[in-house]
Amino acid sequence: MLDLWTTPGREKEPGYFGWLSTELPAYPQSTKNLKTTVHTDVIGTRPHVHLEPTEHPLAVEQRDGITLHRVQEIADQLLAE
Repeated sequence: MLDLWTTPGREKEPGYFGWLSTELPAYPQSTKNLKTTVHTDVIGTRPHVHLEPTEHPLAVEQRDGITLHRVQEIADQLLAE
């Protein structure tokens, strides 16, 4: 992906396998090392990270959506830390 970072048309590349390397405390199960696919987009935009479709709560929320109430729960938890 780095080799194509400034290459026009990079958004046409297939996704790249990756591992989520961040622990998100808002989830009861570890979020570290979840399998991902990273998709580049047009130059000047960030890649999109898609989690492997599992039953992990983060993957479920990414796939099915997240409620405003849940967003508020996460924000409250992060602000309390």
